[in-house]
Amino acid sequence: MFNKTINISLILALIVVILGAYTRLADAGLGCPDWPGCYGELLVPDVISSEYERPLDVAKAWKEMVHRYAASILGISILVIFLLAVFRKTEREQSIKLPTALLLLVGFQGALGMWTVTEQVHPGIVTMHLFGGFSTTTLLFWLFLNQRPQPKIGQPVLKRHKLMLIIVTALLIFQIFLGGWTSTNYAALSCGEYFPTCLGEMWPEDMDFKNAYYWGELGVDYEFGILENQTRTAIQMVHRVGALVVTAAIIALSFALKNYLAFQKNIVIVLALLGIQVALGIINVVMSLPMFAAVMHNAVALFLLLSLISLAHRMFNQNTA
Repeated sequence: MFNKTINISLILALIVVILGAYTRLADAGLGCPDWPGCYGELLVPDVISSEYERPLDVAKAWKEMVHRYAASILGISILVIFLLAVFRKTEREQSIKLPTALLLLVGFQGALGMWTVTEQVHPGIVTMHLFGGFSTTTLLFWLFLNQRPQPKIGQPVLKRHKLMLIIVTALLIFQIFLGGWTSTNYAALSCGEYFPTCLGEMWPEDMDFKNAYYWGELGVDYEFGILENQTRTAIQMVHRVGALVVTAAIIALSFALKNYLAFQKNIVIVLALLGIQVALGIINVVMSLPMFAAVMHNAVALFLLLSLISLAHRMFNQNTA
């Protein structure tokens, strides 16, 4: 029961992250201007009362509510994981720490979901909500890996290679933040359809970095963004530079680990996902953010993170032959 609940929760977490990306990219984050209901109802209503200033867009409202329904089911499944761990209904010895952290995180994630609506898609809150979804999925994935038997590595792992993996993972997490900030500030198309240049230049001179990462006031409607074009361009260019750094770091990591036979499959998966992610990033620019590619750019970022987490789990829980 414990393992099945983890498996179901992990699948649900992946679905919720993808639905969240789709909801955000479809500009449906405020499809329902209240929380947890939609215009005061549990289902999307056909008609709304005059007390709501925002007009009803049924399609956007349903996108938002489906995301909320899926997130609620995920929250319940994580609660079940916590209770099973508390009452020792597990096949393997399981510390209560990770299920407790998961339960607290999903509770905070629910609060971020509420604030996303009440604070009118504030970029900082929406980015934190994105991070919360990625963090929830990562913890579930680590719990999932803990339930599996550990294959033997065959040779000791050098400390410098462990440190390198930590650094690469940290760089990827920071890049995910940059990507989230780019999306939530509507800066994805600030360079036009130009690649690798930006608005026809390798490095536009009028970019505004000073205000690019300003938190911003609460109580402001941030739908469709409020930043000037020069500021959004700066955000986009920082994200591109981050992509170059992460790509170089992952390639360097793959070369550093090439002599570990036990990690070859992991490395191939990481490099394949990296290639797909870079291609999706370019497609999003030159094709003006097609929905499928934009959603997959979010999803593959998560899969790339999980591939590094899987490698870290093997490396730091090594069972040497």
